[in-house]
Amino acid sequence: MSNTPFFKTDCPSCGAPVEAHSATAVTLVCGYCNSMLVRQDDSIVDSGRDSALLEDFSPLQIGTTGTYVTRPFTLVGRLQVQYDDGVWNEWYALFDDGQTGWLSESGDLYSMTRLVESPEVVPEFHDVVPGGCNFNFQNKNFVPSDKREISLRKSAAQGELPFKLTEDTTSKVIDWRCSGLFLTIDYGDDPPEIYYGSMVGLNELKLQNTRTDDQIRETAGRLKGSHHSENCPNCGSSVHWLSGVTDFLICPSCGSQLEVGKEKARLITANAMRVAQDKLFTLPIGTQGRLNNNDYFVMGAVRYSELDPDATYEYMFEGKRRILTPVGWWVEYLLYNPQKGFLWLVESSDGEWSQSETQNNWPRLNSARKPQGCDELYSYGGKVEVAAGAFYWHIRSGDLAYYTDYQVGSNSKLCAELTEHELAWSKSMRTTYGKVAGAFGLQAEAPRYTAKMNADGVDNQLRFVMIAILVVVNLPALLTDGNSASFTVIFIGTWLLWTMGKEDEDED
Repeated sequence: MSNTPFFKTDCPSCGAPVEAHSATAVTLVCGYCNSMLVRQDDSIVDSGRDSALLEDFSPLQIGTTGTYVTRPFTLVGRLQVQYDDGVWNEWYALFDDGQTGWLSESGDLYSMTRLVESPEVVPEFHDVVPGGCNFNFQNKNFVPSDKREISLRKSAAQGELPFKLTEDTTSKVIDWRCSGLFLTIDYGDDPPEIYYGSMVGLNELKLQNTRTDDQIRETAGRLKGSHHSENCPNCGSSVHWLSGVTDFLICPSCGSQLEVGKEKARLITANAMRVAQDKLFTLPIGTQGRLNNNDYFVMGAVRYSELDPDATYEYMFEGKRRILTPVGWWVEYLLYNPQKGFLWLVESSDGEWSQSETQNNWPRLNSARKPQGCDELYSYGGKVEVAAGAFYWHIRSGDLAYYTDYQVGSNSKLCAELTEHELAWSKSMRTTYGKVAGAFGLQAEAPRYTAKMNADGVDNQLRFVMIAILVVVNLPALLTDGNSASFTVIFIGTWLLWTMGKEDEDED
């Protein structure tokens, strides 16, 4: 793998390619003419804490051939569906025997299904809760994994499809899982249609005529949103924003003071937050490394607050008002290889690291919908503090999930992640910081912070980001409950964060 960053755009001043390490970067600098490019994309600027969406990263294309079990097929059409949380592809497959099926591609999961005869009774859409019920089909107990009501207004079609795509169609769909089996109930027709098959890995399908790494990078790596160069209106020279939030800009060439309007102030603030966020992550976004004998890009990083499990569950699923006070944190890094797909690295607040993968095949579940033969370890809540870079779904500040971990052997864990719309299983294995550092060229020893350390201090940008996170996490409880405890948490937390490291700075 080359050291070229994954993302890029074109300079509006000279036309040269401009590379970017992160899809949420607000400003870029052209290496040819030194112009500063300012990106305007509401999905990354509005809050300064949400992720960008990684799109069109698939190695599949119309004309790709493969074998499902023992049956050769060719992909002849694609339906790409965009919804609030992301994008997924439905590839229309034509088998050599004349039958058809669908190869579904959703993030890092793939399934092959075909239309089958529906039973007389299927669950009502509004009665189904992800992870909360069963559906017996062909003597197998299926658990709902994903429930969505999606408008096809933003869908796109390629090649051959067995239906005409209309813009105003709304689809209600529930996906169900049973170990490696997969089932979709589409409530768009009466009676609902059932698509039945199994989860697959791309390596199992013996694919031919897939897209190359360069083709994938050309589409998935093209930065979205408009962009312009920041030039002085008086002399035309390039103006670069200083690191931090400011009410005015000075042209370095002619000394003119440049006006900062409301829109530019918003962009400068978002840029300052993005720059400061880099200090929250041990593994920098855009880093390239070699792990498990494969080359990977670090596409994104998301930091979570760990929350009390009971309060999180009651708040999410029982509608009870609860103050969700952070008790810890962890960071998840999304790694990407154009042919191998996605992999996760997880860093905990106590310095432990693990490598995690979303499970194509679910564990066998007992009657309580818990994995058979696994000891339950603990449950906890998680709330997104900050997401930076690109993911295959939109991650937004404030997103909540409920987690339960189970022990598998001596070195692995299974994790059930439950949200309002989805239940997902992942498996993680312990690794070490040394292995991560060696793979991605980090410092040899993990950062250790003690009360005596004062070399680097804490700059004001990072203080602003941490205070913003504290307010975002606690403000909803203050507004809904009017609880003085929430105000106290915000006030004391803000004071502590602002004064953090100040004594050392004053002594210096």
